[in-house]
Amino acid sequence: MPKTVRSAEQIRDELQNRMAKIAADTPGVLRMRIPLPERHPPDASGRNWNIVPLNDPGADCAHHLQKVIEDMRTEFVLPD
Repeated sequence: MPKTVRSAEQIRDELQNRMAKIAADTPGVLRMRIPLPERHPPDASGRNWNIVPLNDPGADCAHHLQKVIEDMRTEFVLPD
């Protein structure tokens, strides 16, 4: 599946939108501080960015948040 090119701000905004959707089932997710994605060389799957939350969300919240981030990394890439 081809990836959609999005700016760092667009990726962060989309992550925040998706976090809002899971907030009812994942307490604490809306308290997460989300930075802009950090670019890295493309990996074997073509993913060229990652986001590391700025505060510790707790184990359960971190698991759900990491799943959302990984799903988004398969959908979106940062421009060159």
